[in-house]
Amino acid sequence: MSFVVSVALLAVITGITCALPGTFLVLRHQSMLIDAMSHAVLPGIVIGALLSGTTSSPIMIVIASALGMLVVIGAEKLRNTGLIAGDANQGLIFPVLFAIGIILLSTILSNVHICEDTVLTGDINLMALEAEHLIHNNLDFGPRTMWVLLFVFALNALYIGVTYRVLKLATFDPMLARTMGFPVRLVEYGLMLLVSMTVVVAFNTAGAILVVALMVVPPATALLVSKTLPQMIGLSLLIAALTSLTGFWVAFEFDLATSAMMAVVDGVVFLAVFMGTKCLARFKGRQALLALQA
Repeated sequence: MSFVVSVALLAVITGITCALPGTFLVLRHQSMLIDAMSHAVLPGIVIGALLSGTTSSPIMIVIASALGMLVVIGAEKLRNTGLIAGDANQGLIFPVLFAIGIILLSTILSNVHICEDTVLTGDINLMALEAEHLIHNNLDFGPRTMWVLLFVFALNALYIGVTYRVLKLATFDPMLARTMGFPVRLVEYGLMLLVSMTVVVAFNTAGAILVVALMVVPPATALLVSKTLPQMIGLSLLIAALTSLTGFWVAFEFDLATSAMMAVVDGVVFLAVFMGTKCLARFKGRQALLALQA
């Protein structure tokens, strides 16, 4: 498999893997929780990489995902005290964890192969090099990271499919879902664990910053034009795939950072759709006014 094809596939799969769970976080007004998780998992990634010798081992994924959940559970406990206002409960936890990760990365764990720049933006091109490919019997199956992302995407899709009814009702009417006896808290924790896992496996390709854009912007764009939840999920995946592929192509043609360009294209598409829907709404409003005056 050529380098160009590897990067293109890795870009698309990273985009759709991030967008799928991001759909529910956008609807639940928890988008910035992704930012908190993406920073909080860093010490887990560093420690897991030290123990396993790689940034893609199951050990690393488990440890880092657990630290991501620490933000969710810790923020909930702080909020329940009634002493913390707004979203400060998240801001009190993830900066500390991120700072611990940076300190570990730059001092006693400086021999671990994680670059500080990669922490922020990832390095999708590095993950597409032949040395990072899964090769069996002289057959090249593509980047290992791509298969890890595909596995997590399948896990997300399976979980959403199984718990769809509960997730849908808890997203739009959580009080009714609890009244009906649905295991809302358990299902929500399961979703957050998968979000944390998605952030961890996308760390190598999107970093702690760009993963927020990949998880939030495609669903936010789809929300502008969707009328049903299935339609929003499908459009989120389609937009994520197309913007990731476009971002890769622009980066390849102009020798730019692939992950960053994917996020830029996401933002441009959102702005275009936002302006288009706004203009369409104004046009329909004027048409309705003229109809009333006629």
